[in-house]
Amino acid sequence: MDKNLIYEFKVDLKPVRHKSCRYHMAKISNEPKLRQYLVLAMQIDETLSEGKAKNLYQITEWLCMTYTRIKQITNLLLLCPEIQKDILLINTDKIRQITERKIRNITKEIDWQKQLLAWHNLLK
Repeated sequence: MDKNLIYEFKVDLKPVRHKSCRYHMAKISNEPKLRQYLVLAMQIDETLSEGKAKNLYQITEWLCMTYTRIKQITNLLLLCPEIQKDILLINTDKIRQITERKIRNITKEIDWQKQLLAWHNLLK
């Protein structure tokens, strides 16, 4: 076997234009803040359940957020599935006006029927 053999091929390489980080961040920032926080809460929960993080304190270090703020965000997971679905799928101006702070009292309610009633009142 000859070790000096060289194989050459003509390849037509076209320049690749990768989308910048700004492009992706612009798409994310167009989403309502409440939706962004709910998705973040879901990602935090997934990270913890998969064992990628020891606890919330480790996640607070990664995100440079306080423990209290992370707890406020993860408390969105205490909302009934119907409300979570609305937050993720409704595309109205009303959902953009609802802040995480406005919804905190709903997350404290244990009864999902009462949560739904409060949610519908908030949407009006």
